[in-house]
Amino acid sequence: MKKDSNNKQKEHKVLKWLKEECKDCRTFVIFIIVLVIMYSPVWLGYLLYYIFSWKWCMVIATVVLTFWAGPFTPFFPLAIAITLFIKKIMKIKRKKKENK
Repeated sequence: MKKDSNNKQKEHKVLKWLKEECKDCRTFVIFIIVLVIMYSPVWLGYLLYYIFSWKWCMVIATVVLTFWAGPFTPFFPLAIAITLFIKKIMKIKRKKKENK
């Protein structure tokens, strides 16, 4: 029982930290850009289908979409991790620029 309580506290702490990190507009824009890039095989597949009527493009795009949208895939944790990584790099570059 104590383990469950400890895990819930850790999860709550991580979610609170994540909420604080994603409050500003810049992080939200980075997150949207990361989502668009990560879903680009889907958008490109549908675009190729509508331009050239290649059915295999629609099939591939649908398979990729259902795989990543399905449960037990790490899509959103990956997107959040990439977003926070880019934010951290931008912060480091900004500090270096200020120190010069």
